[in-house]
Amino acid sequence: MADGSRFFQVEKDGPVIIWRFSNPPQNLWNMETHAEFDDLVEALYADPEVRVGILTSARDDVFIQHFDVSLLVQWGEALRAGQVPEVTERPSPRGVYRRGPKVVIAAINAPVAGGGLELCMACDFRFMSKTASVAQPEVGAGILAGGGGTQRMPRLIGLGRALELQLTGRRVYAEEAERIGLVTRACDPLRLMPDTLEFAKAIATQPPLSVELIRRCIYEGTEMPLDDGLALESELFRQTLISGDALERMRAYVATGQSGERAREILEQSGQQGSG
Repeated sequence: MADGSRFFQVEKDGPVIIWRFSNPPQNLWNMETHAEFDDLVEALYADPEVRVGILTSARDDVFIQHFDVSLLVQWGEALRAGQVPEVTERPSPRGVYRRGPKVVIAAINAPVAGGGLELCMACDFRFMSKTASVAQPEVGAGILAGGGGTQRMPRLIGLGRALELQLTGRRVYAEEAERIGLVTRACDPLRLMPDTLEFAKAIATQPPLSVELIRRCIYEGTEMPLDDGLALESELFRQTLISGDALERMRAYVATGQSGERAREILEQSGQQGSG
């Protein structure tokens, strides 16, 4: 899977794929790295054996420094000259991938800022080393976070906190980031990847259709009026109800009398053997 990557070291751990980002010397994100990562995520979606992707850095001193500012200068100069550059917006990750069928997790092992943080916020979950930090510092450069940062951050941490972080550009460390909801979990540095992998594999054992449709209900439904979101939930619930995974697990549960440790054991065993 994903052979020949230029900017990512790719390894597979059972049902989980790990992408370690490397773009020396500064680990800058740019249009090429963005396109390659999109391809890696699309390959994840297409591989029936892999259920979850983890994005981390191959370096221990920087996760993603930020988006390459030299490109922003080029685009700004072209626009001032009345030209229309081929790309006039920073890339906004297409669902990282919330519109896809599988889960993507950011394992933030080192400092990240700007477009790198925007990429992490576009993932489903963020695990963060207690030695790492995050920042959205675009205000200091006279611009704003144009890769989804002004939209995703308030949805994660609320309007007031998002305004404060983006109008000051200050760095946030892992324990605060976890407390305000910017990251899912702050981890001891030596436990970052083990904890992220354990979490990823727990999700990977769940029925894939259920995982996909729960994500759809939450991501799409929260962007709709309540009545429309409830209608979406009802339709997707019916789709899960007739799936082989659901019927097998529910029959096993009913056979136990719907209570007790034995029921949980059967459901856990079913999860470990779940169909792809």
